[in-house]
Amino acid sequence: MDSQSSESSRVGQGPSSCKTTVLRDQYEVLRDIGHGGFGQIKLARHCLTGAQVAVKVLQKKGQKLQVLSEPDMMRSLEHPNIIQLFQVIETRRNIYLVMEHAGGGQLLDQIPLGGMQEEEARRLFREVVCAIAYCHDKGMVHRDLKPKNIMLDAKGHIKLIDFGFSTWVTPGQKLKESWGTLSHIAPEIIQRQAYEGPPVDIWSLGVTLYFMLTGKLPFMGSTRKETMRQIVLGL
Repeated sequence: MDSQSSESSRVGQGPSSCKTTVLRDQYEVLRDIGHGGFGQIKLARHCLTGAQVAVKVLQKKGQKLQVLSEPDMMRSLEHPNIIQLFQVIETRRNIYLVMEHAGGGQLLDQIPLGGMQEEEARRLFREVVCAIAYCHDKGMVHRDLKPKNIMLDAKGHIKLIDFGFSTWVTPGQKLKESWGTLSHIAPEIIQRQAYEGPPVDIWSLGVTLYFMLTGKLPFMGSTRKETMRQIVLGL
């Protein structure tokens, strides 16, 4: 259930449980566990149940509306390979997304030099594809697929995260925004062409699979411009 809260003036009262004051009535904030392009990720413990959760802190000031729509995106998703949103706490300054904690770490950290064994890569990639197919069936595109945005839970199953660049689309709709991470971006985005959403996710899936199997990116020039040239030319 979503809850609304106003920011408290009781700040700086002590250690970890008070580090994020607005959460302390319900959660004990334990430590920082990540930092994305638009907010910090904190590990917290629910005071009543003791369950660990991940809390993404989005600052409202200076953010694009697209980024601040992430809670609405996540509310509509319910899939075993997509991170689950438990609660949204909104204050005057911040939005706190209280989510399932995937304790297995990033897929990025599970890929050794030289790549994964094909059987394990196949199992994990199948789960990623299932998550993306579910999103596309619902009319949503992710637009920032990469191993850093794919987590593993304690049982080794995939959990797709970070829907800050996601958007709703209709069949045949053309998009224009240049979102994503350069090494995984489709050529039509680099060329600033209008593009359909699902194909750019599929391109990023291909880059991710290549990285899983080889341990290296297919397009990685010595400069940003060179990387863009490689992607456009397919070198």
